Amino acid sequence: MGGKLLTTNTETNGRFHSNWLNMMYPRLKLARNLLKDDAVLVINIDDNEIKNLLTLCQEVFGEENVDCGIWQKVDNDSGKMKITYRMRLEHEYVVFCFKNKNHSFFNKFIEERNYKNEYTNPDNDPRGPWISALISNTEENSNPNGELFYDIETPSGKIISRQWRVAQWEMEELIKDNRIYFGSSGDSAPRLKSFINEPKLSTPTTIFNNVGTAKTAGKMIEEIMGDRKIFSYPKPVEFVEHLLKIITDCRYSLNPNKSSRRKIYFPGANMDVKLEDRNEIILDFFSGSATTAHAVMDLNNQDNLNRKFIMVQLPELLDEKSKFFNEEYKNVCEIGKDRIRKAGDKIVEESGNKNLDIGFKVFKLDSSNLEKWDPDYNDLEQTLLMSQDNIKSDRTQEDLVYEIMLKYGIDLALPVEKHELSDNTIYSIGFGALLICLDDNITKDISNSIIELSKDSDICRVVFKDNGFASDSDKTNIKENLRTHNIDEFITI
Repeated sequence: MGGKLLTTNTETNGRFHSNWLNMMYPRLKLARNLLKDDAVLVINIDDNEIKNLLTLCQEVFGEENVDCGIWQKVDNDSGKMKITYRMRLEHEYVVFCFKNKNHSFFNKFIEERNYKNEYTNPDNDPRGPWISALISNTEENSNPNGELFYDIETPSGKIISRQWRVAQWEMEELIKDNRIYFGSSGDSAPRLKSFINEPKLSTPTTIFNNVGTAKTAGKMIEEIMGDRKIFSYPKPVEFVEHLLKIITDCRYSLNPNKSSRRKIYFPGANMDVKLEDRNEIILDFFSGSATTAHAVMDLNNQDNLNRKFIMVQLPELLDEKSKFFNEEYKNVCEIGKDRIRKAGDKIVEESGNKNLDIGFKVFKLDSSNLEKWDPDYNDLEQTLLMSQDNIKSDRTQEDLVYEIMLKYGIDLALPVEKHELSDNTIYSIGFGALLICLDDNITKDISNSIIELSKDSDICRVVFKDNGFASDSDKTNIKENLRTHNIDEFITI
């Protein structure tokens, strides 16, 4: 941290709110830049800074791109809750920020049918009894210049113009599938047929209850970490899973070739729906005990999708007097890493799903692994003739491999294979798409090994240390030999 002292932003600090805002603002700006056009940023916060947060989010994302919900954090029978002289606080807030609200649509959920409604079958539909549901605004409440305003022609020839709840192409598909009812005479306003034997779809609400509490979260992490209360105020896995079910992309589409506005979360792929897995990435830049990673692994186990997570956490030191501090955990990151390992193992053990990906890689922010060139200006000739290793002495070859991957924009989650050959060590990334050798005294004999390792890759680039070759002729021969085998990207560092 460059010698800077990390201090707590205490409420007694006169600039408490200003410090918090100064910390959040650049993070929100960066988060917005990282979001896809249809992605969502979700923030859970208590009552202390909700007012400031909403103002900040509206400034960064735009007023129309910010929504807010409420999570019931405390259950009614809990003895531990925040008490005031006026009201008992049992909730926290969930703020949703969109890069573009018109591109982000939440998934619907399956609900049990309300059988109090009367289901009939006036048109003898072979799919069974149904009730009709609204699929449009009224004509009076429709904006001719608004989204989804178009004309529908009824079977009797009547034209009805209003704002609909589905795109025009989807309405046409629904009509072809006999899911739109125009009344017994065929000239009534269209209504959607909702069948008794099909899943009922429920839109998420702004009230989040029955998705875990602070108390259940504490019990879960205690159990996972060996009956030890290892972290204060963790988030419930159920709560994070519920949010992921809303915002990650499991969609039902009447036309898979077009973008559908009707998205549904299904707990499995055994129903007659289309599940699209875009390998979505969930980033949590206030990771804490890594509840988000736990939720992602558990949800992937439930629905067989392949969401990925990135957890970011400052290595905040634990107080040596704290009950959480011991030889195993010196900072918050160590708690998070151990929680991911143990949670993953527990999910696999309980589910029997041996194919579930519970692996993860750990990186820390640091300076470059390469030394800057620092010549002796009093003896430049000798400096130029000296052969210096430009890798820092306290760094490993693996450290530099990942730096090279970063600089070339290569996914850090790709497999890195280490091949120990007779004279050299070669790292193969992405099954031969990138090959790296950081050894010294490399001779032309390495060419055949590289050609063999890259044979299954359409594109290959090779990286060496600039001073790693036994001689200039070996460097030239290696480069030419690789070029004759269509490996033109020859890089030295």
